[in-house]
Amino acid sequence: MKKHFLCAALLVLVCCMSQEVKGVTFDPTVRYSREVIDARMTCWKNKSSNAGFPNANSTNGSTSACTTATWDYVPGVVAKGILDVWAYYQDSTWAEAWYNGLSTWALSKTAENTGGSLDDLNCTKVYFGVYDGCKVGGKYENSTNATYCMTQMGRGADGLEDHDSKYSISGTSSTADGGWYHKSDYGKQMWCDGAYMGPALLAQLLAYGVSTTLTWSDVMTQFNASWGGLWDSSAELLWHCFSTDKSTGGASGWVYEVDQPKIGGGYHSAEYWGRACGWYIMALVDVLEAMEKAGKKNDADFLVIQGYLKQLAVGLVKRQDATSGCWYQLLQYDDSKCATQGTDATGSSTYKNVSSGGTQCNYLESSGSCLITGALLKGLRLGYLNNTESGINIQAAAKEGYEGIINTFLTGTAGSYQITKSCESAGLGSNRNGSAAYYLIGRDVSIRNDSEGKALGPFLMAAVEYERAYPPAAAPEPEPAGGECRCLRVTISE
Repeated sequence: MKKHFLCAALLVLVCCMSQEVKGVTFDPTVRYSREVIDARMTCWKNKSSNAGFPNANSTNGSTSACTTATWDYVPGVVAKGILDVWAYYQDSTWAEAWYNGLSTWALSKTAENTGGSLDDLNCTKVYFGVYDGCKVGGKYENSTNATYCMTQMGRGADGLEDHDSKYSISGTSSTADGGWYHKSDYGKQMWCDGAYMGPALLAQLLAYGVSTTLTWSDVMTQFNASWGGLWDSSAELLWHCFSTDKSTGGASGWVYEVDQPKIGGGYHSAEYWGRACGWYIMALVDVLEAMEKAGKKNDADFLVIQGYLKQLAVGLVKRQDATSGCWYQLLQYDDSKCATQGTDATGSSTYKNVSSGGTQCNYLESSGSCLITGALLKGLRLGYLNNTESGINIQAAAKEGYEGIINTFLTGTAGSYQITKSCESAGLGSNRNGSAAYYLIGRDVSIRNDSEGKALGPFLMAAVEYERAYPPAAAPEPEPAGGECRCLRVTISE
């Protein structure tokens, strides 16, 4: 009997150890958006630096346990994710501290108002959520704060105008003309990332009635230019970047297509990066939402953007990992694709060891998986995607994607959750050549397991969309804001 008891105890111990290594098992009764915010709002990572926002609800205390977040796009993405969750749960008392922390931070900052970096301008999006809380009729109506938010939105619009005047492609006689450089030092390059950072921001500014010389036509110029140069119809995916000038990119690892009529001839990168496609599909959904808000749902341009969304959604779902429901760092490969230091396309020392042994294989990556899943769920909720598109079950893929995110990337327990397996960064140009080896062992693509902001923000965006579609069946909560009750109402009469 003692031997049997000992074996049983050891079996339980082994099982527990296995579960600890594996991480969290998805539980449909858990509101993961709330749990992760309360665990991580005051302390997460911006690359390797600590960052945080104040949050009285946090287990880490009433003030930031990390350095207060600086003003750049990574904190902006985290803040937007938190504000998206707050907007849905704002009638719950436990969500109030999130808004208070984010508004305190945002109202102490000044938005960027010059061009040169679409990434820097993107942080302006924080003011949409804060404004919604303090505007007339908002949860925390405050005219002074609302005016400040609108002023900062105006600064963001000024920055886009400046960027448009200084950093736009010209002279190609193609759809690329008018396209915005991603950054001033990446001349004539358009990146997938830039669609989320720049024109999606412009669409939202226009929908909020911000005064600017830029128009909806400028939004369409950006998406037509980027789609024309990045969409690979055979793979049904987007390359990370293109350049209309071979001197501004196109190191080994890029593909030169002199007869590429859509961009007037030039280079495009050779790989399909998960997070880049994630930024782009989220941008498409956000732009459609902004167009609808502005009363443009019946415009021809709306159908163009929706067409891009449907094509990209189908292509991405075809690349979803069947076992986990998630997406790989490099979308066109599985984990049999590996890179070893010194064996990249150039053989240069640019590629440094970021894992034991100097070899890194393709891996399921959290930030891209979260962006793709969140965009699919939001597109379904708003009716921009059908449950099934071109014979592909988008609804099932989105549901499996979110549950896979929890099972694959969320570790720890309530109060200490972490988002793991995110690529710290990736770029193109100079000595970052965009080869498969670069995305796996490049000098700035280390894998982070500590809730890096580019994974944390998108996780929250995906989580709240999932919870809208499949409300956790835990303890009763106040009905979410926006009149979106999903309750079953029953009337019993005598």
